[in-house]
Amino acid sequence: MARREALKALVLQGGGALGAYELGVARALYHDRTYVPDLIAGVSIGAVTAALLARPKNGDPLATLEAFWRKVALPADFLLPAFRPYASLFGDPAFFRPRLDLFAFPFWTSLYETDPLRATLTDLLDLDALADRSARPHVLLTATDIAAGEIRAFDSAELSLTLDHILASGSLPPNFPMTEVDGTAYWDGGIFDNTPLGAVIERMNPDRAVKDERQIVVVNLFPNEGPIPENMGDVGQRMLNLLFANKTRSDLKLLRRFNGVAALIELIESDDRWKDLRATEAYAAANRGYITVPTIVEITRSTPAEGSASGDFSPGTIATLAEQGEKDASEKLGQMAKAPRRDSSRAFG
Repeated sequence: MARREALKALVLQGGGALGAYELGVARALYHDRTYVPDLIAGVSIGAVTAALLARPKNGDPLATLEAFWRKVALPADFLLPAFRPYASLFGDPAFFRPRLDLFAFPFWTSLYETDPLRATLTDLLDLDALADRSARPHVLLTATDIAAGEIRAFDSAELSLTLDHILASGSLPPNFPMTEVDGTAYWDGGIFDNTPLGAVIERMNPDRAVKDERQIVVVNLFPNEGPIPENMGDVGQRMLNLLFANKTRSDLKLLRRFNGVAALIELIESDDRWKDLRATEAYAAANRGYITVPTIVEITRSTPAEGSASGDFSPGTIATLAEQGEKDASEKLGQMAKAPRRDSSRAFG
């Protein structure tokens, strides 16, 4: 069973090179070294970001994440913007490389190899701390179990995480190969759910005495809103954003209905007049650990992602995305600091 102890959590989407936006958000969160989340969750490039922030070899989360993006940046700024995303078709020395075993082409299940990423992460991560179940903050990565057709959560409090778990979360087909972990083959977690918010909520501290302190920052690389398509190019772009956008809004609407249930259960638990009711099978069946959903802070890119955007690792584009992320996060956090304090939590079980 998931350990419910986190008060602050950070949730990071997948999106390839768009993950540079998460670098900017991290700059805003970590700039004064006072932001210390209890749990960092991620999918795909978000999983890489989560690991780098939570288990940096040099002990500095932000500096480690900055170093990663310097390593994976491709010298493609000399190209016209429309052509920059295609420079990565020939690989990225610190991230992935094209397969060269052409004789085996009929049996390929991917176009690239990810050994360069494994080497890059080995240089930047504290692998001993990554495997340490007692290390904090918790790291939560998600991947898609190919055979079972379901999402799998890798929780550092329950498993000794390795590089394989990170690569499994980012094994997006057909570009990257599936990754095997303990005999099970995995693809990118974003195929199933690009925002592991539900898994994070399950691990939040349910104590109502600290409910106002519970907060989840969610970084969305793909905005939910977008224009109605006017041509086939627009159709492809809109489909991409809808496929990987945050799907949790509708879930949260449903979960808010459990507010009353959570409050009722708390009342029954706290008042001895209801002790006979607590002893019934019906109450035992209904009491499934409902908790109030923490405050959800969404930081979202306002620009819909184009089909090739996830492959643009040019330094200029990385810098622009990071600047956008830092600006958006700073504005959001500034608005929250000025807003009157109120209980914005909702319910979930």
